Amino acid sequence: MAFTEDFSAFMNTSEFATTVTLDWVTVAAIFDAAYALGDIGGYGAASTQPALTLATADVPESPVGKTATIDYVDYLVVAHEPDGTGVSRLLLRKV
Repeated sequence: MAFTEDFSAFMNTSEFATTVTLDWVTVAAIFDAAYALGDIGGYGAASTQPALTLATADVPESPVGKTATIDYVDYLVVAHEPDGTGVSRLLLRKV
């Protein structure tokens, strides 16, 4: 018997998650645009790394290059990081 996790509590749009249009399909995901500091020589460069956390089952096949729309802002999926437990992180770039 395979173990399956119910992620609905985490992806509840009245709690942590938001509604996202991902490749023309509406899904619930947690959006984060965390501050990031990268090293460039002896100096740093500040930026953000927008990302979506969602159930892997909701990730379209070959998501890199597809569009995610969050609060009327379009993002391009630049990386897919499944964690092996049924949750994926999609790294985004603002279009």
